[in-house]
Amino acid sequence: MIPAEVETWNIFIDDYPGRFETVDYDFRVGAGMELDEGWADNVKSMATAISQKRIDVLGWNGDQPTIIEIKKRASMSAVGQLLGYKVLFIDEFERLRVPKLMLICQKISRDDRMAFDNEKIPVIEV
Repeated sequence: MIPAEVETWNIFIDDYPGRFETVDYDFRVGAGMELDEGWADNVKSMATAISQKRIDVLGWNGDQPTIIEIKKRASMSAVGQLLGYKVLFIDEFERLRVPKLMLICQKISRDDRMAFDNEKIPVIEV
């Protein structure tokens, strides 16, 4: 996470202590970039790792995961991020429960909130 997102997350933690039993940060999902066979294995591994999608925070309560996107100022693009992360998570971890989604932000406009509400994605404004 970038510093503004860390600040937002820290405010959330102060306001909602114990909301999640455990959390994972920068949780990677998806296959990432795949290079041709001619590349060295270490280069292929590095390309995959740096191109995988990263969930800001994966919160856990028991066996229930929650994919959390952190933004200082939320925008509609975060809806797409969350929905995409959910698809990749389910594909990769099909035996786990379907993840819940959540946005944590410091500011969100009425228009942007409508998009989250339409997708039934909870928004916590701190």
